[in-house]
Amino acid sequence: MLIKDKSFYKMLIGITLPITLQNLINVAVGMADTLMLGQLGEVELSASALSGQLFFIFLVVNFGLGGGSSILISQYWGKQDVTKIRTIIGIMYKVSMSLSIIFILIALCIPRQFIGIFTDDIRVINLGENYLRIISIGYIFYSLTNCTVMAFRSVKTVNISIVIYGLSLFINIFLNWIFIFGNLGAPELGVIGAAIATVIARITEFTIVLIYIKFFDKKIRLNLDIFKTTDKDLRNDFIITTTPVVINELIWSIGSAMITVIVGRLGTEVVAANSIGNVVNQFVTVFIYALSGAASVIIGNTIGAGEYQKTKDASFTIIFCITILGVLAGIIVFISRSFVVSFYNVSELTKTFAMQIMLVNSFIICFQAVANTTNVGMLRAGGDVKFVLINDLIFMWLIAIPVGFIGAFVWGLPVIAVFCIIRIDEILKSTCAIIRLLSFKWIRNMTR
Repeated sequence: MLIKDKSFYKMLIGITLPITLQNLINVAVGMADTLMLGQLGEVELSASALSGQLFFIFLVVNFGLGGGSSILISQYWGKQDVTKIRTIIGIMYKVSMSLSIIFILIALCIPRQFIGIFTDDIRVINLGENYLRIISIGYIFYSLTNCTVMAFRSVKTVNISIVIYGLSLFINIFLNWIFIFGNLGAPELGVIGAAIATVIARITEFTIVLIYIKFFDKKIRLNLDIFKTTDKDLRNDFIITTTPVVINELIWSIGSAMITVIVGRLGTEVVAANSIGNVVNQFVTVFIYALSGAASVIIGNTIGAGEYQKTKDASFTIIFCITILGVLAGIIVFISRSFVVSFYNVSELTKTFAMQIMLVNSFIICFQAVANTTNVGMLRAGGDVKFVLINDLIFMWLIAIPVGFIGAFVWGLPVIAVFCIIRIDEILKSTCAIIRLLSFKWIRNMTR
């Protein structure tokens, strides 16, 4: 049943708003890069977008690592067991650094081969190669920062993310302006300048995290001892809980990359149009995804504290709210299409494709919001990671990707029809997730 207690909504909003600002800042960084590189043309914009696919996979895997770790951290915070939380964070950092090294090696050693998966445009590959090598330097800083922010979020410390990403946004935009266009006496570096600006911003984020941990954190009190602590049982719990989440995100990100292959083979104009559509989509879902993050914290804390009826009421209330927000987000995307496209210095064909893509997004976005909040925000927080893995991937790999390939390259369907096919998995997995949520069989206490 719906919760009527005002304190619940106050707590929900109190967690959601800082995460919203964090997400908004992250989207603003992407939007700034897209707008600035969009002034240079479709080739530069596409080179950045396709090179960014490796970081997207890396980002999603890190989200899986941080999200899987947060399941345990949030539940142990419900029990106020800080010792276990510190051990979990130490394990998370070790895995995070290992993953960073793997992705950096891919970017440094085979950048052309990676970008070539998505396009055969040699101009895009040539520009993207150096961009990918430079931007990979920031991977390890991003990974450690992101995992730390997600860990602190699980113990209801959310405001620090605003400071971290707010300063990062300012630095990124300012350095973009300097290095992309050659202002203040700097050389005009174009796409390479955007990569340099991003790396500096990532290092700044990590520096702020270190300062906060050293001087301001009063809850967890992290130090180098977390790398020495061992707990065999907890390590096994970490592996059992986190591995399905990381695999889920990795396979999902590869699936998204396959969809990008479809989009990339439709032409450079479609790639650029999709980049525009993605920025708008991210912008209108910042509060929705923040609410999903807040849901994860609340659900995890209540389960860890053994308040199972409160868990049921909270999950029902949150999914009701998210459905309304999803509908509103779709309306905003539909209404703002022509206004957004007018900001970009791209061809009329690219603008037409962007309008079509955003039309599809305006319908799908409600299902996307429900699917994300239910799967990632609540079912995972309840420890139901295997169901989320199956539900999140089966419709993408068995329907969206294969039918999308056939629709694009065998049937020769129009761009708008292809995008309807490759987004249909959101409708299917949101339906299954709601059924699972209302069964309440997903509520599991993972703490010892």
